[in-house]
Amino acid sequence: MADWAVGGPYLTLYMVFSVIVFVMEFYLDIRQYRKNCTTVVPPELKQYGIEVNEEEFLKTQDYQKDKKIYGFVKGPIMFLWAVFSLFYICPALWHYSADMFKGSDYFEYKATLFWLFLQQWVDKPIGCVFSLYYDFVLEEKHGFNKKTIGLFVSDLVKSEILSYVFGGLLIPLLIWVVNSTGERFYLYAWGTCQALIFGFMWIYPNFIQPLFNKFEELKDEDLRKKIYDLAAEHEFPLTKLFQVDGSKRSSHSNAYFFGFWKFKRIVLFDTLLKEDEETKKALYDHNEILAILCHELGHWKFNHTTMMLVISSAHIFVLFYLFGQVMYSGESSQAIVRQWGYGETQAVMVSLTIFTMLFEPTEKIMQLGMTLLTRRNEFQADSFAVSNGRSEPLITGLKTLSKENKGDLNPDPWYSWYHHTHPPLVERLRPLMDSTKKAE
Repeated sequence: MADWAVGGPYLTLYMVFSVIVFVMEFYLDIRQYRKNCTTVVPPELKQYGIEVNEEEFLKTQDYQKDKKIYGFVKGPIMFLWAVFSLFYICPALWHYSADMFKGSDYFEYKATLFWLFLQQWVDKPIGCVFSLYYDFVLEEKHGFNKKTIGLFVSDLVKSEILSYVFGGLLIPLLIWVVNSTGERFYLYAWGTCQALIFGFMWIYPNFIQPLFNKFEELKDEDLRKKIYDLAAEHEFPLTKLFQVDGSKRSSHSNAYFFGFWKFKRIVLFDTLLKEDEETKKALYDHNEILAILCHELGHWKFNHTTMMLVISSAHIFVLFYLFGQVMYSGESSQAIVRQWGYGETQAVMVSLTIFTMLFEPTEKIMQLGMTLLTRRNEFQADSFAVSNGRSEPLITGLKTLSKENKGDLNPDPWYSWYHHTHPPLVERLRPLMDSTKKAE
């Protein structure tokens, strides 16, 4: 144990920062929980045309409140588990893996993969318990869960196999790049990651997603024609239009597009196409769906996806550059590794794991910046739909989405500012209603 005792100034600073962030985020959760405990419908909802009776409001509040209570239990447990893993489990598993493959060919590759495999399965039971509770208790209680235990297990098995396949290929590749390309390895590591990101953007929707969901051509021919006409109107290079069976897992709704350059595809969750159980009419009329898709086209028109890719690319480059400067600077770098309990190892993934922890303060700031940028993008995409005369159906469509998904109708402003990449309904309706009034 003395050979890999955990402790030191860098680790202490990391723990202090982690505790401060945990306490701050827990405080924000409490603020939001208090808002979700109120039983009086906020008058602001009526001001923005959100007609919700007390029963509907209380159902939404109960859902949001239950999610917060779930977080109050999960958050501290996962935080304490992470601390325990940091001080005991992770370094112990590394030394166990290193001893197992000591002296063998390709030692670092074997020891690293086995170490990561063991970590994954040490963490898996607690993760599965929380996932099972969330899906089959919390979401089930509020009418959203459509999974069966068989589907849950099937998803878990498929995900595990995919993680072994991709992890078994990509982690050794990264180790080889760092160890084989000299002092400027960060350039090659960055280029490798960029190639993998673009490759995965093609592989995921075409080969991985179909393992979990069924994609088929949109069956509503009238709606399909209208969507193709909308795409043509804005010169959006739509090549395929799908509906996906999202309802086999959840009744939550969504729509998105993906694809490279001139080969874009749009996907609608089948929950967007379902009928109201009481009226037997479509929950969303065609104009509302078109307005929601016009919002998505706004993201494309304003190059939001490209912007995010450029930011991500720069972020990865800076990470690898700083990784080289911090973790490959001689004795001072090895001292950091010792503080985390990994002794004299110079394994790439061990060093990268430690570096990502050291970089967390900067990452938190960047994460907040990305949240604010994404919120800005959402408002900008809404403005695109408004400029194309679709403000009214977008407003009604967003109201229906919020109602069906039991979106938060009483958000705390601090919590929302910090957490919500997609602003809550009330925040989105303010500029939309103002634009509508100006148009009138």
